[in-house]
Amino acid sequence: MTLRSLALAATFTALLATPTVAQDADATPPTAQTIALEMFSEASRSLRAGDMESARRLMQAALDLKPGHPAVLRALVTIATRAERADDGFEALEAMAAAGLAFEPADETIALLDAADPDRLADVRTALGRNETPVGNGEVVARINRPDALIEGVAVDIETDRIFVSSVTERDILMLEPFARDEPVVFADRDDGLWSVFGLFVDDRTRMLWAASGSVDQTPLADGEAGGTALFAFDLVSGELYRRYTIDGAVQLADFVVRDGSVYISDSQAPRVYKLDNVSGELEVLSEDPRFVSLQGVALARGALYVADYSMGIWRIDLTNGSASLVRTNETSLIGIDGLRQTRDGRLIAVRNGARPHQVMAIDLDPTGVEVAHVDVLLRGHPAMGGETEPTLVDLADGRAWLVANAAWPLFPADGSTPEAERPATLIVEMDLR
Repeated sequence: MTLRSLALAATFTALLATPTVAQDADATPPTAQTIALEMFSEASRSLRAGDMESARRLMQAALDLKPGHPAVLRALVTIATRAERADDGFEALEAMAAAGLAFEPADETIALLDAADPDRLADVRTALGRNETPVGNGEVVARINRPDALIEGVAVDIETDRIFVSSVTERDILMLEPFARDEPVVFADRDDGLWSVFGLFVDDRTRMLWAASGSVDQTPLADGEAGGTALFAFDLVSGELYRRYTIDGAVQLADFVVRDGSVYISDSQAPRVYKLDNVSGELEVLSEDPRFVSLQGVALARGALYVADYSMGIWRIDLTNGSASLVRTNETSLIGIDGLRQTRDGRLIAVRNGARPHQVMAIDLDPTGVEVAHVDVLLRGHPAMGGETEPTLVDLADGRAWLVANAAWPLFPADGSTPEAERPATLIVEMDLR
């Protein structure tokens, strides 16, 4: 390995082997994410230089920091192919299959592995393909023909059987009555101060519809209008805005969960999780940790808060002191989880769209709540989840789940320009979890 490679490997070893120590106040402490990214970059440089062994070791170290990360596993396949190391290629592909990922090896990889062990190659390709076979059932209960809306979130009011969905690009909350599921009406919009709307939650206790709102590249702002982010509470009966909650330092309030009048909310662009104790209170920081990368869905289970991190997995956050630790996974990849909710018995229901295949998973934790015990795929390969779209957020109630099955994020340019591709109607799929 090169001197730089050895230094990075030493840093990685130290991170794993030693406790965190006090650092200079002005220094930015290294995190698993920053070290893994540096290792990924150095491995790429080693690969271009023809130093295959350094590339392999660095990429394997990055995988130890980010278990089940599909990009790292794909890189290991590439390195093994370039180095003509069939066993390494098999191990990376078998790890992908065990992680529940799908992948089609390149022709040169197939040629290398077929020459080494055609039976083993056939087995691993079968396992990878199996990860894309359809699983589960779901009924399309609403079709929202608003192609410019970019629907992201969903919430259901069990008492009235109304469904609420959030729009990123039209800056509103739409309501679907039980007798007119395909005829959305505007419940709240930019006149209420909304920017793009992301997570939604119906709180039966307060009879409030909660909404997280913020500005992203796809948010249409008027000339001179400033972006921002806030948590909104609307009266479910009248539709009137009850209150808007902000906090200094927030960048993009994303998804959240409500229980007993308290709200726990993630910030997808800042390493923070916030808490609101009651409707008359103020947002405060529950947990702030530089290890957080891209926080998404939030769930309460087993006396703790669980927050999906798109790049790292799932964090378990202590509700008393805000300390965070990554949930230890089994072989299943927890990378790319967007929506996250919990059932009454403590199962985590997760929507994965940042890795192939897109799917809805049920995650059972061990008795301590710090480790994954088992994962079931609940929905995969559903016709509503096809095309250049992705499932996003999910809501649970009464033993059922409602999923935004085909959000059109991939079809909306990051620069906020008008999409050229035709966008499909947004489909809400209902699943029976009982």
